[in-house]
Amino acid sequence: MGSRLVAEVMDMAPATLTHREAWVLAVLAADADDDTRTTQSSVESPEMLRRARVSRPQMYAVLRSLIDKEALTRVTVGQRNQAAAYALPLAAAAPPAPKPSSPPPPSAPPTPRRTPRKPTPRRPSPAADTGFDDFWAAYPRKVAKGTARTAWAKALKRGAEPTDVIAAAARAAAQWRAAHTEVRFIPHPTTWLNGERYDDEPEAPSAHNQPTLPGTRYTDPSERGVF
Repeated sequence: MGSRLVAEVMDMAPATLTHREAWVLAVLAADADDDTRTTQSSVESPEMLRRARVSRPQMYAVLRSLIDKEALTRVTVGQRNQAAAYALPLAAAAPPAPKPSSPPPPSAPPTPRRTPRKPTPRRPSPAADTGFDDFWAAYPRKVAKGTARTAWAKALKRGAEPTDVIAAAARAAAQWRAAHTEVRFIPHPTTWLNGERYDDEPEAPSAHNQPTLPGTRYTDPSERGVF
């Protein structure tokens, strides 16, 4: 008996079958051989008609419909002393195996992480106050100390030696003192440094002194006590 075929009919019969067609197909599956999948009894036998609960004309009408819906095939045509045989090709109607999914597209290579560049160490500039205090003490006109400090640092970057600049400032102060130069005529320290006046040749003493006004003549700190 085709018990395995009956299970196939229940699980894999086309959804387009009517209830009667599905029932007749199950009756044929129960009569078929599991290996050959072919019916063994005549579809016209009283036992087959009773199980299918149809008349002989109804049986042939259902068989034609099952063949049209490809749920049944005729293997042998009925002849004298030989009944027609039918096969159930349901196994071939099994749902196809799912297609293997296509591999995902290759992902873009990871962006290499950039190694942060180490900041280039800045070369230390000459300290603005390297010897500046000595220069400030030697230079007679004390105005705009902040800008003078900046001009001092620039002079050192240009290659000036602090000791030479301080000595030049002291010589200039002595000349202005000897000439009784008024303070207002002495260059600002920033102007003197930016003009690289520390490289000037020493001036010869002048026979004519500039006129002075009371309280404006430059004197040595030892004379006034303070600039």
